[in-house]
Amino acid sequence: MSAAADALGPVGRRGGPARRWRTRLAGLLILITVVGWAVVGVVGNARGSQLSVLCSSIDDICQEWADVFTAETGIRVTMTRRSAGEALTLISQPSHHFDVWHGGPSEAYATGTSRGLFVAYRPRGWSQVPAFARDKEGYWTGTYQGILGFCSDRSVLARNGLPVPMSWQDLLNPRYRGLISAPNPMFSGTGYTMVETQVARLGGEQAGMDWLRRLNSNVLQYTSSGLAPSGVVARGEVATAITFTQHCVKQIEQGHRDLVVSYPREGTGREIGAVAILRGTDHRSAWHLAAARRYEDFILSAKGQELGKRTHSRQLPARADLPSDQRLRLPADRRIVTLPLAEGAQRREHLTEQFREQVLG
Repeated sequence: MSAAADALGPVGRRGGPARRWRTRLAGLLILITVVGWAVVGVVGNARGSQLSVLCSSIDDICQEWADVFTAETGIRVTMTRRSAGEALTLISQPSHHFDVWHGGPSEAYATGTSRGLFVAYRPRGWSQVPAFARDKEGYWTGTYQGILGFCSDRSVLARNGLPVPMSWQDLLNPRYRGLISAPNPMFSGTGYTMVETQVARLGGEQAGMDWLRRLNSNVLQYTSSGLAPSGVVARGEVATAITFTQHCVKQIEQGHRDLVVSYPREGTGREIGAVAILRGTDHRSAWHLAAARRYEDFILSAKGQELGKRTHSRQLPARADLPSDQRLRLPADRRIVTLPLAEGAQRREHLTEQFREQVLG
């Protein structure tokens, strides 16, 4: 080897590794850039996406669920309010765009399950929910409870010579003519609970319809949502509203001190407000399904179960291990009467149709 070549050799050996290092560095930078853009794209898609929730509870609590969930997780929520009956009709259409249905009685969710409208999921805390308040396969899970009762204005009652109602039979008093507001079971889950309660406590469909027909003579108006009757009685337009009693407590907390809650001695119905992930969410994107599951996890968490105080929209928690507001509990001398859940789901359409034909005429 020449002296020149020998002189160049060591330089060449040192230059070889340097070039390879620079090549590897350039490749690494390219890889980082590509991965970075991919991550930005994924995050951008997540940030640009919103969880679409159909809510069948009180407007205030619906929005509070959305706001606190977003604050906790960073996942934005589009919240749409519909009564349970309207919501069930809406999600039965294949073209709907909703990811989650939240609120409204479990009978409607049992109907949705029978129609194949939900994706099964057991959220964290599921085991703390009583068996009667959840679907055993996880297609829906109870998130709150409500007791059907009477919300009455004591001043209107007094003007009409009426005591605070303590039984379903009290509402048939002719002095109540035009002084009762009730939810329409054609559109309202609360209204359906009212119908089902009469059928259950009186031991048969026809007996229930006969009683509802007699009640109809005293009803001033049927509302499309279950919470609206409490507003009607709070305005002094009627003496008594049939509603889930948390709505009456909300009106009392907002200043309507003449209102009083009472429960019928013959027994009354119960709402298990539920939540479910809607079929189609699992096909929309992995992000939507993951966000929907995270929403259910949050709603069933201790924090999620306690929401409602800020907006005076208190509810009984579905979880048996959490404390509840004493004002919303059924008194010890009253009882729950209801049809078996599966039977109630199967008969929902039939009973609402019978109400339309036999009661509304």
